[in-house]
Order: sequence, then C-alpha cells, then structure tokens
Amino acid sequence: MIEKLKQLAREPLVHFLLIGAGIYGLYGFLAGGNDTDDDRVVTVSAGDIQSLADQWTRLWNRPPTEEELAGVIRDQVRVQILYREALNMGLDSGDVVIERRLAQKVELLARSLITPGEPTDEELRAWYSENPEAFKQPDLFTVTQVFFDPDKREATTLDDARAALERLRNLDEVPADLMNYGDRLMLQNYYPQRTELELRRVFGAGFVDQIVKLEPGIWHGPILSGYGTHLVLLNEVILSPPPSFEDVKPQIREQWTAEQVEELSERFINELVSRYEVDVEETEVPLTLPNRGATP
Repeated sequence: MIEKLKQLAREPLVHFLLIGAGIYGLYGFLAGGNDTDDDRVVTVSAGDIQSLADQWTRLWNRPPTEEELAGVIRDQVRVQILYREALNMGLDSGDVVIERRLAQKVELLARSLITPGEPTDEELRAWYSENPEAFKQPDLFTVTQVFFDPDKREATTLDDARAALERLRNLDEVPADLMNYGDRLMLQNYYPQRTELELRRVFGAGFVDQIVKLEPGIWHGPILSGYGTHLVLLNEVILSPPPSFEDVKPQIREQWTAEQVEELSERFINELVSRYEVDVEETEVPLTLPNRGATP
C-alpha cells in the first residue's frame, strides 16, 4: 500500500490536480473578503507592520522611527485602497502589464507548489551522463599575441602582419621581446592559463571564438579584434575533465530538481491552456496558427 502511494505521488497528473486545487483554493480564500461592495475595511496586522519595519531596516540599515513607520503604514494603506478602487472600476481589464504580471504569478505559484519526489542514484547518474558539461571546470588556454596598430600602419597593416608571421614561424621558440615584431598595446603579449571567459573580457567574444579553435604550437594570423590586427600563438590548451559523480552529487540533485519543477510546471500550464478554445478573427496580417492543443 505504501509503495503504491509513493508511485502515485510521483505521477504528473497527481501534481496537476494538487496544484490546481491549491491555486483555486488560494484564489477563493483571497477573494472571499471582497464578496460585497460594502466591505471598506483595510486591516493592517501586526505581521504587516513588522514586515514593513523589516523592509525599512534592510533598506536604510537602521530601524524606522515612529513617525517614519507611521508614514510607511499610511503609504501601504493608500496603495491598498487605490488597488481596491481600481479593481472596482475595472482598470485591470485590458492592461497588458497587469495581465502579464498575473500570468507570471500563476506560473510562480505553480512552481512553488511542485515538490518532485526524491531521485534515486540511478536517476541522478543518468541525468549526469546527459549533462556532464554543466559541472566541469573551464578549459585553460595559454595565448601569446603580437599586435599591429591600423592607425599607425594604415594600408600596410595586413602586409606587415603577414611578413611578421613568416618570420615568427621560422623561429624555433617564442622571442623574448615581441615588440620587435609589432606595435605597443596596453594589453599583455602573454596570457598563461586563462579561461575562455577571461580572454573574452580582454579581447572580445569574436576574437576569442577564433583563437580557441586554432591549432596549438604554431603562429596564426592575421586575426582581427576590436583593437586592431593580431598574430596569435596558442601555446597550450588544458582540457578539464568532468568531475566524478560523487564529487558533485549535491549539485546534480539540485539541478535535477530544478529541471523537474520546470518541466512539471510547464506541463501544468499547458494543461490549463488546453482547456480553452482560442478563436482568432480574420485579419489582413498573414498568420500561421499552431495546431489545436499546441502551446501558444
């Protein structure tokens, strides 16, 4: 019997039913106090006051004075009253910002009500085998570069770079003074064991996308960056292997759970969407409509 209950608890349909009941139950609870238009009472509870005082303290790094707290409470009451009046006047209807905000709140509520079952080691290992790159340390690149300033050389920049490339390729080792081959730049000529992200911060994404694919051990170029023209030597590439399962098991469980919550909540939203009939009026704008039942 217990085993059947555990299996039942893992069924997505059960999750959908529980989430739906939670959403509609919460809606009924919140809407219950506004059954009549004569309800003009705004209650500020002790918990509300404490929450407002805590927010003030986090913002200003000190507790509010009595006068400041009273002002915050007045502002909160004012917001509540104007909010109720806006609803009474129907100002929430047809407002795209409000519609999207409420839709987001339903999505967040659905996610908060979903609690996937505890995964087995087999499930986590299978998930890890499909996502090993999510946990590996970044690869390390050692790069040497020579810069050619297009503002100084103008039309001869590429020709000068090609001539220097030929000279460098004929050498048995990297020269100690690379300034004899190019121009001065505020950046370094040598970057040992840098990650791809670190190199992107220095040279820009487009330049690094090219150099990380180069064959190590030989000079390449000319290669353009936001600074100008470069010759590049990829000295060394250290590939980082994925860590062992046991070393990152807590992180795997965390990401597996997040993925399950996302998947189940999306299926729940799709279930809600499928309950509606969508009628699109004719228009001169060409439209390609999805199949009925597909996610909008």
